Amino acid sequence: MNGASGSLQGIDEGIDGWARRISAELCAVLLDTLGLPAAIEWHVRRFQKSTGVLYQLEVNDAAGFELPEDCAATIFDAYRMALISIARHTQPSRIAIALTITPREVTMLVRDGRNGGDEAAPAAAAVTVSLPIPRRP
Repeated sequence: MNGASGSLQGIDEGIDGWARRISAELCAVLLDTLGLPAAIEWHVRRFQKSTGVLYQLEVNDAAGFELPEDCAATIFDAYRMALISIARHTQPSRIAIALTITPREVTMLVRDGRNGGDEAAPAAAAVTVSLPIPRRP
């Protein structure tokens, strides 16, 4: 019986790894096709569906142009790592994401929801990333 259980666990881990790879590839396609805000929205919706953690996404895109691919990919990777870290360490019931894109920089804040619904309470965990946008020729 132990061998069968081990085989099933191996299959589960293989499927989980395959699903993660497919998801990462799909995120890259969405990032390239729809842009950073839409890719983050798609990802955080999937996160909510799989974890039950509610989210609030605020996007302020005042750049007026598409971000360079490497800049968008860097911010998306930072967002994803921040979301995973906060989810693991604070086990929040809500996540808040604020993305601001200006002609000079991209700033993103990912934080857990307020404690017990108290908006005055500080977030238990927050990650802020700011990245300058290279000047376009």
